[in-house]
Amino acid sequence: MQEFLRALKVNYPAFWQDTHVISHIRQQTLRFLLAAYCVMGVLLAGLHLVQHKYFLLARVLVFTALSVTGYLMLRRGVPFKKVGHFSLTCLCLIVLSTAVLYQHGHYLVTFQFIFVILSSGFYILGPRWGLFYSLLSVFLVGSVALLDQYFKVEISIQAYAVDTYAVAFALLFNYLMLIYIHFFFFKESQLANEKETTLLSELKTAAAQARDLAEYKTNFLITMSHEIRTPLHAIIGGLDLLSFDNAKGEHAKNLDNVKFSADILNSIINDILNLNDIEDNQIKLSKEEFQPAVVITDICQKLQAAASHKGLLLTLNVSPELKTFWVMGDPVRLGQIVMNLISNAIKYTDHGSVDVDIKARQIGDDRVQIFFNVSDTGIGIPQEVFPYIFEPFKLVNSGMKKQYHGTGLGLSLAQQLVNLHGGKLDFTSKEGIGTSFFFDFAYPLSQKSFSSGPVVPQNELGPLDIHVLIAEDNNMNAIILTTFLKKWHVNFDIVDNGLAAVETMLANRYQVILMDINMPVMDGIQASQQIRAFEDLEKAGVHIIALTATSRESLESSGALALFDDWISKPFHPQILHAKLANISMLTRSQ
Repeated sequence: MQEFLRALKVNYPAFWQDTHVISHIRQQTLRFLLAAYCVMGVLLAGLHLVQHKYFLLARVLVFTALSVTGYLMLRRGVPFKKVGHFSLTCLCLIVLSTAVLYQHGHYLVTFQFIFVILSSGFYILGPRWGLFYSLLSVFLVGSVALLDQYFKVEISIQAYAVDTYAVAFALLFNYLMLIYIHFFFFKESQLANEKETTLLSELKTAAAQARDLAEYKTNFLITMSHEIRTPLHAIIGGLDLLSFDNAKGEHAKNLDNVKFSADILNSIINDILNLNDIEDNQIKLSKEEFQPAVVITDICQKLQAAASHKGLLLTLNVSPELKTFWVMGDPVRLGQIVMNLISNAIKYTDHGSVDVDIKARQIGDDRVQIFFNVSDTGIGIPQEVFPYIFEPFKLVNSGMKKQYHGTGLGLSLAQQLVNLHGGKLDFTSKEGIGTSFFFDFAYPLSQKSFSSGPVVPQNELGPLDIHVLIAEDNNMNAIILTTFLKKWHVNFDIVDNGLAAVETMLANRYQVILMDINMPVMDGIQASQQIRAFEDLEKAGVHIIALTATSRESLESSGALALFDDWISKPFHPQILHAKLANISMLTRSQ
């Protein structure tokens, strides 16, 4: 859509710069009026010069000079409304001087000037000022007529006799000018309307094409996301399996390097899709109970390897009171913001440290303000690029593209997610010294804040007492998933399509279904709909976790997300699945 707007500015500059086409017509009308009076003034000046009426000659030359002045003001870019006021004021003075200088006010020509003021005032300045100048000219002429006819007050310094040639010329000139003003105004208005109608039709067509292109782009990204994430899940899962075999030495180092590269690829895919979802207004913040301290701690642990890979010290400082707070908000989006900021800091820091500081301040009894700060000792940001540091696909300067690889999406995504929370992402930076990014959110406190102590993240992937049904059609993903479940001593069954999942669920009882979305015979959404419709309420209420390469926003926009109790995006690390299964196991044992 942004490309469409840029094309609009290039192809239709006049329409873009002046959406009110009538203003252009008013300006042209005023330009014609001033030019016409310049010509009229020159011709009358010649007539008065031949007749040796030097006072009238001087009067005509003054008003001709004023007309020329108004015309030049327009040419030099003075706003046409200001020139319009100037011109109509001069016309009112012409009306007054005609009524005063000529015998009996020379009423025929005077009234004709009043009609010019009336037409010009409304056409050039609009109804309010048109009415003002019309009443002003009538008032001036009416006042002179009353003083002359009824009160016998002698106003004229010298009452000039009416010149037949001058009157005939003035009447004909004003008459033709009035006709042309009306003709020009309405003709140009009609042409403008026709042009605007054609243009709007073209714009609607272009807008429809832009929407189609945006839809094609979205569908392409969704399809490519699924096609890339599915094998990527197998790669990352396989690396996690190899890591569990206690690899040592060079073998362990090689595994870490490959896993680090796979995580970078997964992060790039997620950033591209999330940025597209934000542009399409598809991202909505969820409201879940979570501990911000746990979320940030988990992210720092995940990025510790990336920092160590560059020889950097990654530190996390969490204020003690924050460890007891449970809040209501979107932990996934908060995690994305902080992860992008930390990843960006690690990328542009060659030596020193990356420090993450989190502080909290309770607001009243039920809210908490949390302050996040990510600082580094990296290359810093030149001041001249401050204005566009959050623009996507941009690095600090072109010379860094060879040294620091990346898409430039991290900061843009982080800023837009902060904006989505109603906050503001800000920064301070000195080139060669380092950069700090900071923001703050206000969260409602959860009831757990008043009844629970601090929760320490559990890294031990111990055995789980839970019965699981797996619906997965990809053999490699199924092998990886079942291998982890076996390590956790989970009792499970596996099927390769949605219909088999429904039939297996009818014949057995499970605490959890791990449901893939895109499967043959029957997809995961249709299978979940049928399971939720079971007459057996216990089976219908089974926990269903969507394991899919399809984005959460796509599920949410289609209304399918409500079918699932939880959702995990492929690729994922086993710790995430283990934590969710452990929570469900604890919940079912407590019931």
